[in-house]
Amino acid sequence: MSFRKLNLIALMAITAISAASCKDDEETTALPQLSGLTFSCPSYVLPEQRIKMTPRGTVHPDNKGIGYYWKVTPSMSKSDTTRLENGLSPDGKESDGSFTFTFSDTLGTYTVNCYAFAEGHSGDAHSITVEVVKGGIDGSVTNTGISSNDPKFTEGGQTYYYTTIGGLDWLRRNISDESCGVPMENCNAASDVFGRYYSHEEAMTVCPEGWRLPTEEDWISLCKACGAENAEVHATIPGMTTKLMANAYFNDMLMTEYWPEVGEIRNDSGLSLIPSGYANLGMKSSDGGYPDAVFEGLEHYSVVWTADVVEGDEGMAYYRYIINDQPDLMIGKGDRQSFGASVRCVRSTEN
Repeated sequence: MSFRKLNLIALMAITAISAASCKDDEETTALPQLSGLTFSCPSYVLPEQRIKMTPRGTVHPDNKGIGYYWKVTPSMSKSDTTRLENGLSPDGKESDGSFTFTFSDTLGTYTVNCYAFAEGHSGDAHSITVEVVKGGIDGSVTNTGISSNDPKFTEGGQTYYYTTIGGLDWLRRNISDESCGVPMENCNAASDVFGRYYSHEEAMTVCPEGWRLPTEEDWISLCKACGAENAEVHATIPGMTTKLMANAYFNDMLMTEYWPEVGEIRNDSGLSLIPSGYANLGMKSSDGGYPDAVFEGLEHYSVVWTADVVEGDEGMAYYRYIINDQPDLMIGKGDRQSFGASVRCVRSTEN
């Protein structure tokens, strides 16, 4: 018998079984549904980082035990039962269903799945996507045009690469000083991947010794050195995106894949901007963090503070930004305390 005939017979059998199942379903009362399952896990973790996750939110209507299955793909080949219906773990100990997992040392995307079940009920499921990341020029963000042989210096354990253009040295990576600001999704693992997001007041303080936040005039000098002869302060500068951006990859996925309006990304300036987005910081907590920060625009915007405060409104400052459907370097205004942007720094070439 041919392979094609076998497939046809199998398809007919599956169809018959499905039809019978549908009929049975119509005659069977639906099981009550468990609901409300959730758990927390950082969106970004370091290689081999160990994370404990605890399910919550699911309550049995009869106050009976709930069991949980956990699975991490692509790491785990099958689900791991961490709590049985009687509230005990597989080895007979009391359990709250928690699951501790050590992520791989392979950079990439992982999915953590949790499934709640109870006898006589339909189960509930929840999943979270996690990125295993690494900082540095040989980490998660690659193809930035930065090489280990390029000009650099080290301060406070951080290595800073720079390029000289328009009469100034410019840092080529976003600042990740952990003394203030906030990392992507409040995950410290992402701090040295995308850089941190700072309020303007913080941005004025985080540049390494001898460096400072660039003014609008500094940006104009850079753009003129890249051929924008008519560049003006506080105005859009045409055609700069291809010259300022790196055609970067994040965990081997192209960050600028959907940027056809911009044109060929060449990074002529060597500035190596990446589309790391921005943050709405919310209120600052007593420990200096931003627990309610909301992060926007990853892979769509590159947003960096300037040192210029808006004349007549000292609560606002200018930032420069690039967006994925415009070939130009744009200008915007942000609240100096609640808007979070990336930081690049400059210094005189005489240093």
